[in-house]
Amino acid sequence: MEECGVREPLNPWFRDYLTARSYRVKVEDTFSDRVEVRSGVAQGSGCGPICYLMHVNSLCRVLQHCLAYMFADDLCILRSGTNMDDTCQLVQQDIDAVVKWSHDNGIILNASKTKLMIIHSPYLPPHGMIPQLFTHDYTCHHNKLLDCKCTPIERVDCVTYLGMKIDENFSWSQHVDYISGKLRILLCKMHHLSFKVPINVLRCIYMSLVDSIMSYALGSYGLTFKTNLDKLEALQTRFLKLLVTKKTKSNCKGDYRKLFKICKILPITLKHKYLLLVNHHGTQEHTLTYVNNTLNTRSMAAGRFNVPRVTNYYGDRTLNKRIPYLLNNLPADIRSEAKLSN
Repeated sequence: MEECGVREPLNPWFRDYLTARSYRVKVEDTFSDRVEVRSGVAQGSGCGPICYLMHVNSLCRVLQHCLAYMFADDLCILRSGTNMDDTCQLVQQDIDAVVKWSHDNGIILNASKTKLMIIHSPYLPPHGMIPQLFTHDYTCHHNKLLDCKCTPIERVDCVTYLGMKIDENFSWSQHVDYISGKLRILLCKMHHLSFKVPINVLRCIYMSLVDSIMSYALGSYGLTFKTNLDKLEALQTRFLKLLVTKKTKSNCKGDYRKLFKICKILPITLKHKYLLLVNHHGTQEHTLTYVNNTLNTRSMAAGRFNVPRVTNYYGDRTLNKRIPYLLNNLPADIRSEAKLSN
């Protein structure tokens, strides 16, 4: 806690709170013997998650070659490179450092849930033999990796991270299929409910369940191919047909996109653009430069941002390309605002 800046008087309070704690189990009117708790925090306590975050705060500092992304007890380390052997060697060094840190801090690394995924272009798969990576236990390190019997880390082509299906090509196709499956189940249930509950109740169900599923991480998976978003928008249209009367649905036959305006709901393709603009406009994360032509060119480029040139689909879906491209489509007065979210 002192490393995180927690000092007097809060530090002694936490020390007293975590010291000399004991547990016992109650079954009806019978209590078990008390057992001393030598590590950890009280389960269900409000400060428990905060204490854990402070406990693992120093983990990122042991990584020398990889980037770390942490959320609670989930750790994702990333390393980019063109030489597979060299890259895997550096990643293995950081994995060994994480294993040592976990041992020294009384945390067990779950090797069975540790996965390896190599992200690459679908047109440039990795060639040759991929070196295996290991989560060597501390006994193996003490023996200097001699007679190692550790199981190699499983290599996968898709991993679930914080509720998102991330595939090895960053196409988000598997995540879209995963969302589509959940939405179809809800569509079936809402169809049966439409015969028993009024439209305003169905709208509440849509906003609380359907919209929340589609909106979660939309700023990330929304960068997928247009065909994937069209698939979700088609499902979204089927939901909206349940939120209007039969007469309204009949009037929109042939152009069901009118339902979005009637229901005052954004199509998923437009909502993705809206979220990107609101969340990234005015931030310093992306280096945006204005078009600066020394020659007397057309005035339509004045006040617009430079859009990087790309040569493939991956480059077209990066934020460095999408953010300035979307901002240039906004009116000049909105584009010049300091921050849209204000």
